[in-house]
Amino acid sequence: MSTGFNIPQFDTFIAMDWSGATGRYKGIAVAICKTGRSAPQLVEPRGARFWTRESIAAWLENQLDRGGRYLVGFDFAFGFPFETKLGYLGGRAPGVDRIFSLWSLIESQSCDDPDFGCARFIANPAYEDLFWKSGTRPTNWIERKRRTEYACAEKTGTRPDTLYKLLHSKQVGKASITGMRVLHQVRSRKADRVAIWPFETVHRSAIVEIYPTMFRKIASGSIAKLKSAAELNEALANIDSRPIANGGRQSLSDHETDAVISAAGLRWTARNPEVWTNQELRSRIVKREGWIFGVV
Repeated sequence: MSTGFNIPQFDTFIAMDWSGATGRYKGIAVAICKTGRSAPQLVEPRGARFWTRESIAAWLENQLDRGGRYLVGFDFAFGFPFETKLGYLGGRAPGVDRIFSLWSLIESQSCDDPDFGCARFIANPAYEDLFWKSGTRPTNWIERKRRTEYACAEKTGTRPDTLYKLLHSKQVGKASITGMRVLHQVRSRKADRVAIWPFETVHRSAIVEIYPTMFRKIASGSIAKLKSAAELNEALANIDSRPIANGGRQSLSDHETDAVISAAGLRWTARNPEVWTNQELRSRIVKREGWIFGVV
């Protein structure tokens, strides 16, 4: 049966493994691949050893200016949970009931933090007690999650974490808040060239939220990190991708393997019509919180 919906078509797939760290950090990795079965390639920052959030924003805007049809995946949550009767931020953001208004709020709070940082936002007394920042779990802390995180856990056997947990190596809160600032800028400058999915209709290029753990499980059958080029290439073969040409490198960082498998995973997943027509995407909650690309 025809859905009457045209599945978006892309010619380039880009995946970003993200970081919310401050100062000098090396947690960002970028991989790119074309349609068909071509191998993903890691993209190195020009004139620097490591990517920063600022250099990623500039690079992506430049890519979008070149034309083409891009599907770009970022490894962070695009929104906070929108709670019944409370809204965003546990009811601490009155009048903010749309995702782009939320991004504007975050930007206004942290615009003085360099490299799209978020220190001022999470230190704001209005929101500070919503976050678990250190030590054992606070007595009154609530593990707020979005609908997509529950759906992803149920359907894939993985466990996406809450944005309100800001400690330990696997925390996603700072990465997500800094990422929302990047998206706010890219959209403000390139809204005519790219849609932010699922909040906007995709006409040409799109930016989507990804969860590399899900792509690893699809490609390898395990949520474990891919530790070598051999493991990565075996997983790539399972999602119809040629092996990477890594210049003889046998050791790749977790960030690099996640970016590579996610670029190929984006290409593999985008072919599935259900990804684009999933009934959940019409939900008013999802339009406020976002959705992990590929959860069906």
